[in-house]
This record gives sequence, structure tokens and C-alpha cells, in this order.
Amino acid sequence: MDRALAPIPPFWTRVPRFFLFPMYPQAILRVLLFSAIPALGAYANHPVAMVLAIGGLSLLAWIFMLRYGSRVLSETALGRLSPTEFSPLEDDAMRAMPYKIFGLFLIPGLLVGFVAGFFGNGLAQVANFLVTVVTPAALMGLIISGSLLTALDPTVAVSTISRIGKPYVLLCVFLFCLSGGQMFLIGASLEHTLVPLGEQWEALQISLQDAAARQDATAFQAGMAELRDFSERMHTRVAGAVLLMTGLAMYFTLIAFNMLGYVLYQFHEALGLEVDAPRRGQTASRTTTAENEDDRRIAQLIGEGNIQDALDMAYEAQRLDHDNIPAMERYNKLLFLAGKDERLCNHALRLIPRMIDAGKTQAAVDVWKRCRERNPAFRLERASEVMALAQAARTERDPKAAIGILNGFEKAFGPHALLAEAYFLGGRILCEDLGRDDVADQMLRTLIRRFPDHVRVPEARQLRTVIAQMKAQAVRPAPG
Repeated sequence: MDRALAPIPPFWTRVPRFFLFPMYPQAILRVLLFSAIPALGAYANHPVAMVLAIGGLSLLAWIFMLRYGSRVLSETALGRLSPTEFSPLEDDAMRAMPYKIFGLFLIPGLLVGFVAGFFGNGLAQVANFLVTVVTPAALMGLIISGSLLTALDPTVAVSTISRIGKPYVLLCVFLFCLSGGQMFLIGASLEHTLVPLGEQWEALQISLQDAAARQDATAFQAGMAELRDFSERMHTRVAGAVLLMTGLAMYFTLIAFNMLGYVLYQFHEALGLEVDAPRRGQTASRTTTAENEDDRRIAQLIGEGNIQDALDMAYEAQRLDHDNIPAMERYNKLLFLAGKDERLCNHALRLIPRMIDAGKTQAAVDVWKRCRERNPAFRLERASEVMALAQAARTERDPKAAIGILNGFEKAFGPHALLAEAYFLGGRILCEDLGRDDVADQMLRTLIRRFPDHVRVPEARQLRTVIAQMKAQAVRPAPG
């Protein structure tokens, strides 16, 4: 079978497609809907209230847009190049992403301000240039890792830039031109919409002040009538201007996120990322004979001590057949053997859920253990996956692993719908499997207090009663 690679087209050859991406119905409808949200603020009765309403609603609209833009970047990085190919499953990790993006831009901005205040504008300009250059790499790192601390780590951004190489310079040029085009169009829209309104408003105010100064009641009443008429017309015109400018900004934002995701997809091998979809022009199906030949050849390479070639061959085998769980598991084991810890954990994030769905629960727990051995902070990205893996570990009679999987659930996912289930499962494991009744009782008590109407509460109360009875028997004196 021909397994020659069909190279991924460079991102600079797809620039027209990036500009067309927001025109997909799934994307343009969101742009129109989200940009209409701040436009509603234009119908506030007082100018100050109007400004505050537009500002507050704009913040809400951008939370929605950045959440969708983060998904665009993440899905594109996996090789899903249109919204029709995106996963239908909701990614819990994207819910907090807008706030992390705000932090990613705010914190370096404060740092530049600090440099300006203590070391002068010259050094501040240098710092601002460096921040501008590394921000695209930091944003890519944020979406992939989901960690703001990782994104703010300059060594991570520099590592990403060095792995992409010279094309990163071209990426920065494209993004700079994109930003410049966005600012030009928004500036032109502002000049032709809101600026004339402001000038008319100012002229009316001056006219009223002049009439009041001359004590000309007729002119003052005419001016007030004209001002009321202008105010009624102004709401719709301001709403249209806000809708236009916000829509333009969101349109260009989607272009940038789509481009950054494609760059990750293009350089996924150098960055140690895994893609879900085979490259266009390649066949994903593989025969059993070919798989057996791969097993034999990989084992031979390992026996010869040629781990890197074995790793490369295993990577290609699982990439060409992305539904072949044994091939993915073999590649994961080789990543562990080769010490490729970052790639190991990134690969496991996609492998573990597939293993659970396929009923390979013990293998899924083993993958989690390998990742935890190399990275104690490793955890799955979705709350539902954490719960499924913890239950799988308990089913496989590995309660310590199950508790390790559940640890930090609330810190990672906050007040999630599955938090009560996590408390209950943790309490059961601690009580029934590990004999840690005190900790189990505390966890169950927290469940009852925080979620009094949850369906697990009756079971939690019953389990607490059993724990109390066991404690009473333990302290009861033996019959004399």
C-alpha cells in the first residue's frame, strides 16, 4: 500500500481561505449575533448610560466570541479545517478560555507599563515589541495547554517559535497586516458614523448654550425640539455603527484564530502535537498484514536500540489510521520509552477517552499512570472524561488511581454539573475501597451541604450512617 505523505500546504498559500472562513454559516451567524449584543446598549436613554451599556454588553459579546474563536483555533489545529468538521461535543475547557485570553493580553501589558514607568519609553518600546512578537506563540500555547501560566512562560513561547522556525516571522507579518487592515476599516467606519454624530451633538449643545445666554426663549425651545429629534434618530445610528465596528473586529479575529490554528496543524510534528484527521489524499484504512509488519519492524528497531525510527514509524501508523486504538496505544508507549513527555501527555488526552469508549478501561488507566509518572500535574481536559476514567479505575480495582484521577476536580472545573457526582464517587472509594472513613465522611458531608437536592444525597446519607455505625462499634468496649 502506498503510504507516501501528502504534504500539508503552507499557511501562506491559504490566505484567501482564511479570509473566507468567517463566511461559513456557523461562523457568520455568530458574528452577527454577538455583534448585535453591544448594539442594544445604544438604546439607553442617557448618553452616559448608553456608553456604560455598550461597554458592558461589548465585554459580554467578546466573551462569547473568544470562546468560539478558541474552539476554531483548537479544532483547526487538529486538522478540521471547516466548521462542518468540528466535533459536536462541548469542550468544557473552552468555557474559561476568554478570561485566560484577557489575562494573556492584560498581564504583559501591565509589565510593559511597569517598564515604561521605571526605565523610560525607550526600553518600554523594546519590551512592547518583544511582547507583540511572542503573543501569537503564547496564544497558541494557551489554547493547546489550557493553562494561562504555561502561556505566560516565555520559554514555552520561545520553544514554539524555534520549532516553527522562519515561517513564524511570516506569520507575524500576516498578523500585523491583518491588524492594520482591521484598524483601518474600523477607523473609517468610526469617521463616517459616530464622528459626524458627535459633531452634530456638539453643535446642538453650543446652539442651546448660545440661546440660553441670549435669553432667547424661542430659539431655546426650537433647539430643544431639534435636540429631542436628534436623540431619537441617534439611537438607531449609534446601534448601526456599533454593530458594524464590532462585526468587523470579530470577523478579523476569526481570521486570526483560524490562521493560528492552521499553523499549529502545519507544524504539528515539530511541535509534538497529534492531529485527528488524516491529511487530504491519504488512505486511512490499513490491513491486518500491514499492522503485523509494522509490529515486527518496530520491535526490530527497538531491539537495535533505534528508538527514534521506531517512534517515527509508530507515529505514522497511528496517524494514517486514527481509529486504530492499538496503534495509538503502541505509539503512546514508545513516547514514554523515548522520554517525549510533552508529546506523551498531549497524545494521551485524545487516546484515553477513545480507550474508555472502546471498553479498554485498564489500558486507559495505564496510560494515565504513565503520564502522571512523567508529569504529576497531568489531568484530562473534560470533567466527563475524568469521571469516566475514575470509575474505570475503580472497576479495575485500582482505587488509589481512581482517587488520584479525582483529586483537584473542583479546582480544575469549578462548580461543574458533575461536581456532586465527583464528591459521591470519591466518598464511596475512600470508604468502601480504601478504609479512610474520616475523609470519606467529610466528603459526603460536603456533598449534602452544598447540593441538598441532588439525587445522590439519599445514598450519601445512608453511607454516612454506615460510617457512623462502624465508628461506634470500633469504640464500643469489649464484653467483660
